[in-house]
Amino acid sequence: MENLLTATLGGTFQTIGYIVLALLALLFMVVIHEFGHYLAGKILGFKIMEFAIGFGPAIFKHKSKKTGEVFSIRPFPIGGFCQFEDEDASSNSPTAFNNQKPWKRLIVLFAGAFFNFLAALIIITLFFTFYGQMTPTILYIGADSPNYGIVLEGDALLSMDGRQLNILMAEDVNNAFARLGDSAEITVLRNGKILKLTATKGECISWIRDEDGNIVQALNEDGSVKTYYGFGFNSAVMPQKLGFFRAFGRAFSFSFFMVYKILAIMGQLFTGQIGLENAGGPIATISVMTNAAASGLATFSFVVCLISANLAVMNLLPLPALDGSRMVFCLIEWIFKKPIKKKVEGLIHATGFMLLIGFVIFADLFRLITVGI
Repeated sequence: MENLLTATLGGTFQTIGYIVLALLALLFMVVIHEFGHYLAGKILGFKIMEFAIGFGPAIFKHKSKKTGEVFSIRPFPIGGFCQFEDEDASSNSPTAFNNQKPWKRLIVLFAGAFFNFLAALIIITLFFTFYGQMTPTILYIGADSPNYGIVLEGDALLSMDGRQLNILMAEDVNNAFARLGDSAEITVLRNGKILKLTATKGECISWIRDEDGNIVQALNEDGSVKTYYGFGFNSAVMPQKLGFFRAFGRAFSFSFFMVYKILAIMGQLFTGQIGLENAGGPIATISVMTNAAASGLATFSFVVCLISANLAVMNLLPLPALDGSRMVFCLIEWIFKKPIKKKVEGLIHATGFMLLIGFVIFADLFRLITVGI
């Protein structure tokens, strides 16, 4: 009984630790976002009133005697903010947010998402360096293959026909091979060296693994050997460690690929191609990050990277209350040389914010009811 109680308590504290780690990681990404606003504002001459970590009543405050800026820490680690002078009101002060030139405000608003994207780029570079990029790796190539002796078992496919192979889902591998013609210029990583090869398609025997794990020929229903037209090798997605500079270079393409996938999934949600149970609010996000933390540092860092890129994309969407919407208002003012009335803009942002909060709450509840968080 004592051992059972100890094990239960140990598991509970471990889960709490993973939740705390997830919250801290989420807080870190929000702080990075707000720091982007802060740094751009400082460089461009905006007056900053307060930079806060967390939400709720301040438990720590420090005011700079030189600039008057307030730095505060608040108890709820689910956000933060960078408050500019008279950001949501009219003011005669030349350093106030709304009195700055539209192009300056655009840069400040964009900087938050840019810093999230930059953080994702750095994390994925480290991930590729220390853990490895997930790439199709050749497990078996038959002697009948037209590429036998050209492609070797253990080769990691990095690019095909000039396209870097970026893998987030199993379908990404199928899509990459589906684009190829009768031949392809492929780049492989073999024993730490990069090689450029030409692979061609031909009539190949289909090889499979039997119940004992042995590689055997696949058979048709009539007992004949199954063949197919292709490259003649089998692969599986596996992590391949890359040198730092190579990882950094490939991280750019992968980061933009993540943005593309995020936008594609949003489009599928909007058109109903995938169900709303695949969406989620902050509770779902924390749950995913908690599970990732329990799975190990590699999985956790990868999920942090994905969510950081997701924050960047979400904040640039032209939805009321988000940075993207505020950028649209700045563009309208810049083009027509006249700002939209602040009361009207404020009402749009306030209404949008309430709708956004309502949606994320609904998304979390719907996910909880349908699939569980």
